[in-house]
Amino acid sequence: MEWEKIRNIVSEMLEIRPEDVHMDSSFFEDFGADSLDVYRIITAIEDVFSVEISDLTSGYMPQTVGALYNRVSELLGLSS
Repeated sequence: MEWEKIRNIVSEMLEIRPEDVHMDSSFFEDFGADSLDVYRIITAIEDVFSVEISDLTSGYMPQTVGALYNRVSELLGLSS
């Protein structure tokens, strides 16, 4: 369930098809996103899941969709 939500947020924000978003997809290399795009994705995910992924001083910038998914799962207590 969380994966589908995250995939849909990424695809909507980057204007790509959801089926093109994979765990190993690189925001920068595969989708041509910049750091502002990723920041907007993080903000949208924080709103949907009511979590705080990072703050402006932490410098957290996931390179892949999977890294972001894993961080959200960890914050939600879903990781093993």
